[in-house]
Amino acid sequence: VGVVYAPDRARLFYSNGLGASFEEIGPFLPDELGKKKQIFTRTEVLKKLSIVASKSHRNKETEKYIKNYRVSDIKSAGSSLKFCLIATGEADLYPRLGRTMEWDTAAGHAILLGAGGTVVRLEDHKELTYGKPLYENPFFIAHAPNVNLWRG
Repeated sequence: VGVVYAPDRARLFYSNGLGASFEEIGPFLPDELGKKKQIFTRTEVLKKLSIVASKSHRNKETEKYIKNYRVSDIKSAGSSLKFCLIATGEADLYPRLGRTMEWDTAAGHAILLGAGGTVVRLEDHKELTYGKPLYENPFFIAHAPNVNLWRG
């Protein structure tokens, strides 16, 4: 189960823990539920990918990794929101080749899983897991199922 709320963008995402994820459409009041719609990753294979990456944490390694793809656009968003943009089909790939902690990724990861996406470790493309010593994540790639991951 995960919840990500981006008040500056008026967007709320959550997974139900049963294999589905949703976006709630306002009004975000404590005593009134908004309309919800189930969200899904993009599944068609595209010639060019939409990538989400941090402006402030983008490094040389990330730039080098992105150059392995044909890119239509690169969007910037907060850490958890990047997972949600893939979950809604607004983006395809989020490479993170920098330090993150489990609490940075857990909610977004749950939402992406419920929408049909995956988060894998960069080193071996195996699923990112939780409960690691010191709660530090390895480098990872969050992606929609339409993405063929570059190995290198």
